[in-house]
Amino acid sequence: MKALIAITVGEVINFESGKAWMPTIYGQFHTYTDAVVRAGGAPFILPLVDDEKVLRTLYEQCDGLLLSGGHDLDMLDDKAGGSSGARLQVKVNTSPRRDKQEIQMLKWAIADDKPVLGICRGMELINVALGGTLHKHIPDDLPTAKNHEQSIHKQDMRHLAHQLTLEADSHLARILGTTHIAANTLHHQAVDKLGDGLVVTAHAEDGIIEGIELPGKRFILGLQSHPEALEESVEPLWRSLFTAFVDAA
Repeated sequence: MKALIAITVGEVINFESGKAWMPTIYGQFHTYTDAVVRAGGAPFILPLVDDEKVLRTLYEQCDGLLLSGGHDLDMLDDKAGGSSGARLQVKVNTSPRRDKQEIQMLKWAIADDKPVLGICRGMELINVALGGTLHKHIPDDLPTAKNHEQSIHKQDMRHLAHQLTLEADSHLARILGTTHIAANTLHHQAVDKLGDGLVVTAHAEDGIIEGIELPGKRFILGLQSHPEALEESVEPLWRSLFTAFVDAA
């Protein structure tokens, strides 16, 4: 039997063709499911549900949880902390329902020692759920940092924007078999204060935290980049991350 991997989704208002009156779409980029399939897993897209018993039933079906990218974490009550208040005055793309559901599932997974891979927003959510904080907008909080939205500006998720340096004794470095790897970059927020028990596994050249993990667990790992868009052909070393995740599940 293949490991069953639950992939979280975003809420997308259907503005295409001007049909904003239509119901919200739950969806995610196909690169996540493709990467899981190529790694030997069986992915399914996890919808947003408000009934906790239903959510628990869905959670119990999966062998691993992939917290995908997308929305900013909701900052309206400042629960994610951080040093800049500038972005609070700006309309951002958030989903409080998604935050609540993913934090609940993460807590279950940590308690059950179920493998979790967090990508971009998913890494940020792991950090916040464990009591950490975020830089809410890198250009405001860290003005000397490099542009961490390069791949967005290039309109190419496969654009390799920078090199990551990995901690040699980290689970991530052991999985990838290297302490340096190229990555894309599509984020304007970043980890500030680390959540309880987490350790840093990767940095960008400017010091921005790009990887975290939770020691003592089978597999709780977060990446700020989007390796699912790179693992097929751009930087094949990233394939081993998904293979290790599926194998752990």
